[in-house]
Amino acid sequence: MLTPHILLVGNSFSELRNYLIDHGYAYTTLKEKSLTKFPDKVLKHRVVADFSDMQSTFKAVDDLNAHLPIDGVLVTYERFIEPAAQIAQHLGLPALPLDAAEACTDKFIMRQKFAAASEKISPDFAVVSSEQDLLDFAKNHNFPLILKPANLSKSLLVSKANSLVELLQNYRKTMDNIDRVYATYAPHTSPKLLVEEFMVGTVHSVDAFVDSEGQPHVLDAVVDYQTGHDIGYDDNFHYSRLLPSQLSADIQQAIRHTAVVGCKALNIRNSPAHVEIILTSEGPRIVEIGARNGGYRDRMHRMANGIDIDANAIRLSLGQTPHIEADRIESVGVFELFPKQPGIFTAITHEDQLRELPSLTYLRIMPEVGDFVGSSSDGYKMCAVVILHNKDREQFMRDMTFLNEQVAVATKVQE
Repeated sequence: MLTPHILLVGNSFSELRNYLIDHGYAYTTLKEKSLTKFPDKVLKHRVVADFSDMQSTFKAVDDLNAHLPIDGVLVTYERFIEPAAQIAQHLGLPALPLDAAEACTDKFIMRQKFAAASEKISPDFAVVSSEQDLLDFAKNHNFPLILKPANLSKSLLVSKANSLVELLQNYRKTMDNIDRVYATYAPHTSPKLLVEEFMVGTVHSVDAFVDSEGQPHVLDAVVDYQTGHDIGYDDNFHYSRLLPSQLSADIQQAIRHTAVVGCKALNIRNSPAHVEIILTSEGPRIVEIGARNGGYRDRMHRMANGIDIDANAIRLSLGQTPHIEADRIESVGVFELFPKQPGIFTAITHEDQLRELPSLTYLRIMPEVGDFVGSSSDGYKMCAVVILHNKDREQFMRDMTFLNEQVAVATKVQE
């Protein structure tokens, strides 16, 4: 039996590459030339292409395919979803439809498709190209309102306004930062802003795998979030992602149902789907759907539920049926730490005690002491990622309480 060859489009995680090797797959990463150091250097498992010229990219893929036939296409980063869909379609492999790829990477198009869905599943919105657009939207909607990019991820440049004055201030601040942030995180992408209703409620998500017939296979496990606002920050990042959900069984079922409606509204096929939801007083409302697995979900669902997220994404790329049955329910939490006050990074408080927690399974601190760090709404990434996991729920809760109450990003004012 021949070894299946998987093409990873764009950047990829080392954990996924190691997974492919450990499970008997061959892989090649197709890298974007403008984002690659030493693009002319020949490396094993890597091909470099110019994604701004898809015909030349197809030529590079065809050359690779002639040498080592490609069996499936995978993508893990938002910015590469559209080229990955085009490449899979070009190769005649299971592919995300191009209209779905476009909708999953442009929240304006996504909102339009949600508005045409069979049920109410998303908030009112408008594209913003001037302060007048904000004034017009605010006339007909109540505060708070959210200003967000239509085609970025990770809460970058997302801001909440409780008044018209604050909304206009946020817009001006966003415009001051928007070129820098797009150049860093979404090159070759034209900035686009949306204003939309702020949905009052708790934040949750659920992942799914949508087969070739467009049928979403939705995981039972719903993830509960805390946002920056929930923990007292003036910032809209996702602080924690927690399993198992503390919602009732009926509400979790309503969330899974809404995820199905949303995936079908976007015409998703042959793809994972990460569905972010606000549980409002009127029911679940979709924030967005990504045509990829959610961040950290491979670790979260493996530890908490015994579900192999990577294997299911590979199965879809090969045209196979996903297997999403859980064999356990354990406690897992992923925490992203941001500074409460932007400034010069000095430390993660109580780091030594954090490293000794029985539930700690992963800690990564990104900045060096002396680096400037800031909020997600200003376009900065998290300073640290912490993952806790424990079969013992009580121990997990004790460790999470220590993290919540004692661990923070310490900064000082830039001189």
